[in-house]
Amino acid sequence: MTATRADVARLAGVSPALVSYVMNNGPRPVSPEARARIERAIDTLNYKPNAIARALRGSETKMIGLLTPDTENPFFAELAKAIEQELFDDGYLLLVGITKDDPSRQLQYARTFLERKVDGLLILSSRVGRAMTELCDAVPTVTLDRTPLLPHASSVETDSMTGARRIVEHLQMHDIQLIGCIAGPPQTRVTEKRTKGWRIQQNAMGYAENRNLVAYASFTPQDGYEAAKRLFTSKTIADALRRGEHVGLFTHADVQALGAMHALLDMGIDVPGQVAIASFDGTQLSRHFTPTLTSYAQPVDEIAHSAVSELIRRIDTGGQQQQRRSIKIEGNLRIGGSCGCKPDGPLLQKA
Repeated sequence: MTATRADVARLAGVSPALVSYVMNNGPRPVSPEARARIERAIDTLNYKPNAIARALRGSETKMIGLLTPDTENPFFAELAKAIEQELFDDGYLLLVGITKDDPSRQLQYARTFLERKVDGLLILSSRVGRAMTELCDAVPTVTLDRTPLLPHASSVETDSMTGARRIVEHLQMHDIQLIGCIAGPPQTRVTEKRTKGWRIQQNAMGYAENRNLVAYASFTPQDGYEAAKRLFTSKTIADALRRGEHVGLFTHADVQALGAMHALLDMGIDVPGQVAIASFDGTQLSRHFTPTLTSYAQPVDEIAHSAVSELIRRIDTGGQQQQRRSIKIEGNLRIGGSCGCKPDGPLLQKA
């Protein structure tokens, strides 16, 4: 089993923080006796971050590591592209690791990046384990979007709850009461916040909450397709459509909406005539849907600029141990035809 910082601390009889101070050569002094015990424990346990720490004591390399789940999701791809441009303009080279949301793959990439002496890390991931958290203590780090908050890393994200409320509010403006939700993977921060925003806005309008109106899915068209099939064959929504009610659908990502629209087409359900759809992300892909997709657009250029600026600030101030900053960015609702509006225009009037 791979040794951790906590294992080193126990063997040396010190706190995990002191182990980090020895690895990072600061920011606080460590007595010669404690340093000697820690170094012996590191050697005894063959603690691999020891090699990483030695590398980090060298000069700047002007390289930054980005960990991202994939580049097939257009939001991740657009964000990576914007980050690369920001770093290039600031004289940095970007290294990209495609983690596939696999914790072991993520950890391997992070260790490789640190061994190559990257000056900082940008992390986009739904899960970060203990070993990964400890690695992030060794280098300036900024997390993005759905990544869990880390003790010593700053974070940059779109305000998911506010965005979800604005999407649902817009659907409600079409006199729609029954609004289903295709959510992201369960037990992730972004899923919890967007689902909570959907529920709060429904409750704010006095509409009864119905947990059967939520289908969880990964951020892929195929999962969006299957989730829509589950929702629209459920008794609640199927009965509403048979009664001629106008139904709404909020998806947590544009790629889910793409799959959902294909599912509704296969089921003979008209969008937006019978079902009004609005999504979260506002990727370039959403403009090529038929009809075009109404979506809460995440400003990827602003997110990238804020993340890179914060990371460089932490690098310049030797800041992996400094107080973390949380930066929230507002998006904007981009109107398409999928909700029943004229694209980028006012609400269509009902006959």
